[in-house]
Amino acid sequence: ARTHRVAAGDTLYAISRRYGVDIYTVAAVNRIDPPYTIRVGQQLRIPDRHRRTRARPEAAPGVATGTAAAPARAVTQAQPARTAKPAVPALDPGAKPKPVPRAPAARSQARFLWPLRGPVISRFGPKAGGLHNDGINIAASTGAPIVAAENGVVAYAGNELRGFGNLLLVRHAGGWTTAYAHSERLLVKRGDRVRKGDVIAHVGATGRVTRPQLHFELRRGTDAVDPLRFLAPVPAATG
Repeated sequence: ARTHRVAAGDTLYAISRRYGVDIYTVAAVNRIDPPYTIRVGQQLRIPDRHRRTRARPEAAPGVATGTAAAPARAVTQAQPARTAKPAVPALDPGAKPKPVPRAPAARSQARFLWPLRGPVISRFGPKAGGLHNDGINIAASTGAPIVAAENGVVAYAGNELRGFGNLLLVRHAGGWTTAYAHSERLLVKRGDRVRKGDVIAHVGATGRVTRPQLHFELRRGTDAVDPLRFLAPVPAATG
């Protein structure tokens, strides 16, 4: 495996792009938690560009907190200015800041529930300018209810990650995780158990967006998958 020594001005995003490796794979291999702070002089392992790192299902994402002064200057990861639909961070197998209950078993083997009724304004996949949408974006009115796509446990609730605005990560049985970004208001907190269909947030325009919408992601381990492949038939859009 290759290594990279962090230099002044480096960000995890820029390093990942330089080596052609997914940023979340690099973060997982090096056990770097959101918001992806790296230090000048730090040695990073760079996995093969085709490698995919999966987190253990029971792992919970951690939010970096203050620690004793590091021997080298810290460099904080920032989202690129053009990224309007940032991806959700991968789960870090080593991150367990506090115990989180296990996710309850899925209610059924049926497809995931649509988290919001509204038109899909951006689909999963590559976009212009080298960007990539790791989920889908659904437009709706401010304050519209967002529901849990499946039974699960809230693994993250907050707004520390740039570009996401108010963000929820919900962990589900089988190593699945759903993400809900740009909310106006979060109605649940980390560690809460939620049931499929429970209202967990309200639509907003927080983060790096210009209109009310939900950015929704579905991940199997650390791999983002196209939510449209796993959601129930598209519901009618709201007016």
